Amino acid sequence: MRTLAVLPSRFQASRFPGKPLTLIAGRPMIQWVFEAASQAKGVDRVVVATDDDRIATTVRAFGGEAILTDPALPSGTDRTAAALTALGEPFDCVLNIQGDEPAMHPETIAAVVALMEAQPDLPMGTAACPFAHVDELFNPNAVKVVVDDHSRALYFSRSPIPYLRSSATFEPDFRPWMKPEQLTHFKRHLGLYAYRPETLRAFTQLPPHPLELLEMLEQLRALAAGIPIGVAHTPFPSLGVDVPGDVAAAEALLRERGLAR
Repeated sequence: MRTLAVLPSRFQASRFPGKPLTLIAGRPMIQWVFEAASQAKGVDRVVVATDDDRIATTVRAFGGEAILTDPALPSGTDRTAAALTALGEPFDCVLNIQGDEPAMHPETIAAVVALMEAQPDLPMGTAACPFAHVDELFNPNAVKVVVDDHSRALYFSRSPIPYLRSSATFEPDFRPWMKPEQLTHFKRHLGLYAYRPETLRAFTQLPPHPLELLEMLEQLRALAAGIPIGVAHTPFPSLGVDVPGDVAAAEALLRERGLAR
């Protein structure tokens, strides 16, 4: 199976302009993601798909490959599809790895590739890890996923799912009656996707779904259209950097892994 990893990277993020070039432990954020993808087993080629010459120049300066894509493209998935078209080469699997995940672990990426290789009929794949603390369940930036008995996604949400009810009451916050061992029933979604090329092209032709617009989660478009999404399980958490205040947490996670000082 020949696999392409695309890292969509946009300069004008509304909450954090210039985010891909922000230094994380001394390196541009996009370099951390590029190196993780390059180290992942089963990935044959890694490219950054960007709308900005500054990002492309930075990527090429550290030895990476960058493709300039139309600034008007509405999402990272569209940028991933544009990069695949621009390359004009055959691939069996295309990864979309968000460029704001500097702590994405190479083994997590490899697990998604292995999932797609083991299940040739699977049109899409992604990854999930355990939650470290119950309070994370109530953070809307930490997306939750519920899977079936075959590790295929049933639903993604910013809300804590599944709901944990008590025998006596229904309250939105179930922490007062949650037992520590019940945290294992919750899975945190991580920011990467795998597509068959034909699925990627079909996905970008679908209109946004109402559920997607409500939760602001693009993967719900696929589920609503009946596209199965397999979920690879990994022990390695990752952190999306959405605002400048997230940089310190990402650096702490990299230091914990011995990758930064």
